[in-house]
Amino acid sequence: MKRLCLLCLAGALAVPFASVCAQEFPSAPPNLKGIEAKGLPRLSTEELKALFPDVVNFKGSTGNHKMTFKSDGSVVMTTHKQDMTGKWHIDEKNNAYCMAFNFKKGYGEYCFAVFRASDGTHYFDYDIQNGFYARTWRRSTE
Repeated sequence: MKRLCLLCLAGALAVPFASVCAQEFPSAPPNLKGIEAKGLPRLSTEELKALFPDVVNFKGSTGNHKMTFKSDGSVVMTTHKQDMTGKWHIDEKNNAYCMAFNFKKGYGEYCFAVFRASDGTHYFDYDIQNGFYARTWRRSTE
């Protein structure tokens, strides 16, 4: 009986831990029209300011990576291929956050509208220039 109680307790503790560690990234609609049709809330400028700076885990079209948004306006993107350093800021006029990097092909700045996923943990980024889905992310627990 004692073993059964210990087994039940271990199982009860493992389930929440496993669900936090193995959180799947939810799928997102392919464009702004799709996300707006789903009725998911777009984050306000004030909500964006509350999220950044921080460390976030991303899942995008090029795989999973981590970005560290620093309070000095710099951002470090860590991928499986390389680390890149750039700049970030909140664009209050467009209610978005923006990142700029120097790529091999030249300088590029991209701004993203952010929507909160229905799970309340993940966020969806949409490029405000073309309206297409860019990535899903969550705040890092590291």
